[in-house]
Amino acid sequence: MSQSGPLEGVTVIDLTRVLAGPYCTMVLLDLGAEVIKVETPAGGDDSRSIGPFVKDRSAYFMSLNRGKQSIALDLKAPADREIFEKLLFRADVLVENFRAGTMEKLGYGWAELESRYPQLIYAATSGFGHTGPYAPRPAYDMVVQGMGGIMSLTGHPGGPPTRVGSSVGDITAGLFTAIGINAALHHRHKTGRGLKIDVSMLDCQVAILENAIARYFATGEVPGPIGARHPSISPFEAYQTADGHVIIAAGNDKLFAQLADAIGAPALASDKRFVTGPLRNDNVAALKQAIEAQLTGQPTAHWLAVLEAAGVPCGPINNVAQILSDPQIADRNMVVSAVDPVAGELKMAGNPIKLSAFADPVSRGRPPELDGDREKILQMIAGGDETSLTIERLTRAERDWVGELITARNGSTIFFSNGKRHDVRDCPGFVAREGTEPVGLLTYDIEGDSCELVSLDSLVDDKGVGSALVEALAVLAQSEGCGKIWVITTNDNLRALGFYQKRGFRMSAINCGGMDVNRQRKSGVPLIGKNDIPLHDEIVLERTL
Repeated sequence: MSQSGPLEGVTVIDLTRVLAGPYCTMVLLDLGAEVIKVETPAGGDDSRSIGPFVKDRSAYFMSLNRGKQSIALDLKAPADREIFEKLLFRADVLVENFRAGTMEKLGYGWAELESRYPQLIYAATSGFGHTGPYAPRPAYDMVVQGMGGIMSLTGHPGGPPTRVGSSVGDITAGLFTAIGINAALHHRHKTGRGLKIDVSMLDCQVAILENAIARYFATGEVPGPIGARHPSISPFEAYQTADGHVIIAAGNDKLFAQLADAIGAPALASDKRFVTGPLRNDNVAALKQAIEAQLTGQPTAHWLAVLEAAGVPCGPINNVAQILSDPQIADRNMVVSAVDPVAGELKMAGNPIKLSAFADPVSRGRPPELDGDREKILQMIAGGDETSLTIERLTRAERDWVGELITARNGSTIFFSNGKRHDVRDCPGFVAREGTEPVGLLTYDIEGDSCELVSLDSLVDDKGVGSALVEALAVLAQSEGCGKIWVITTNDNLRALGFYQKRGFRMSAINCGGMDVNRQRKSGVPLIGKNDIPLHDEIVLERTL
């Protein structure tokens, strides 16, 4: 079950397992995409066997995969490969996190995918990427944290190697992959073509070293662990109080003066050792001693109230239980739930991306059973099997029948697009039949060397007749000497936009407010797309023949 969001209509085939890839596809699902998880028949995603467990169900797996669908396929078995390839035909995005070279061995490397599914976006997340001497190596989060430098900066001077407490090696790779996928969807909007996205977990660790890289190249010195403090800003660390610690982040001279006043030591702001940021950083040990001399006289709660009142950025050091019960987290809906039929209700982290036009529900879809959505998925791709269809040109006598069908579905036979009025009863077209039963209609209009696709209707839900009708139109248009087919959809009809982009159309123009202009031309006439947001921009899509 996908959430409502801007990626509505985007279908993601998810070959990933454990953390980096599932985290990426979870983000996409929370933004509205439909995610179909393809798992191995022998046990599925490895994380199904990773604890903690609730009634023998992995809470770890459920928290990363709630809302996704699951089908078990052996990609070395011909029958399962056929199912997988039908899924790829319908998909917008394929995500995998195998070791480099695995997809090529299966026959689904980028060269094969690009030639067979030109609209498909292929995202590969791996330990070391698909190039370079380390490409064939396997990796886990711990490996890239160690290799990538982040562990050398974590902990206290002289202490043992310390892993960051969350799996930042996996999670950053998942996030960067999701960013790349969204950029690739935008690219496909413009060009009609998919892309390969190659994300290395090690690269991602280097990308988040930020200040450490700047310091190394600026000074030539190798940064090391410095505990809780910031390497370049002071005061900016955890400070001892009477009963614990408080985080203080006074990042400029004004905030430092406010801090000094608030803790009852205003002279610190004029102390020659501390009057500027660089001086405070040079004398960080003395500064910490002076601040803690004040703070240790009162408990943390006292200082939090005082510092917040003074406008100084500060906070407690929460444990997991404390942050999950914080009212700010509750207000931001950052703890959501999903219901598993065996484990019951499971609470998990919510989506930090809040979007003004979309709801942020408190519940998420159920975690998938291994192969639990097979029947639904097979029905979906069977519905898209167009080999049994017969495509015929509409006869003139059939146009009134078409008019009746269109009126029953849309309320009128009239369409406006790009300022032009069309009556589908006057337009030539095609009908798709399964046996003698009509299951789809397409109407068009040819002017000069271009062909406009006026209307496209599936008369049977989930029958998937659109591709066959569009291809029939392409053949006809070429025979008529047309150089392109163009069609108009709208900014609030994402499913139609995705459908055409998968079939070689690229965005060529946006007529801002075009729908509203057409409404003024003739009130009451149904318009292409939905009518539930104030602005109705027309998006012009073209396919070169």
